Amino acid sequence: MRSLSLVRPVLLSCLLALTACSSDTTAPRGPAAFVSIRNFYFYPFIVSVRVGASVQWTNYDPVSHTATSDAEFWDSGPLTPAVRLAGGSFQFTFTQPGTYGYHCSIHPPSLYPDFVGIVEVRP
Repeated sequence: MRSLSLVRPVLLSCLLALTACSSDTTAPRGPAAFVSIRNFYFYPFIVSVRVGASVQWTNYDPVSHTATSDAEFWDSGPLTPAVRLAGGSFQFTFTQPGTYGYHCSIHPPSLYPDFVGIVEVRP
């Protein structure tokens, strides 16, 4: 009986240690948010992610577009037009919290004022 009373706390400690090391603390895999480019709009208009997460833009229009940071943090370059289901994609990982505006540089806000989007990055 005495050995069982000693083993129980050790097993409980091991179980707690394993729980603390669960895979929930690993870095995210793949994009945390997806933005579709359709009909000269970014959908959704606002996406919210945590620091270290990625956003992926995919062009579903029949013409090329870009996802270009207003502050020049990223530029997808031309994303190819959609053929069948989807066109070109671009992914960017956010390393600092903040609010990031973006637009299509091929179809600028001066000509397409609603063709803009926002990424909110939380700590």
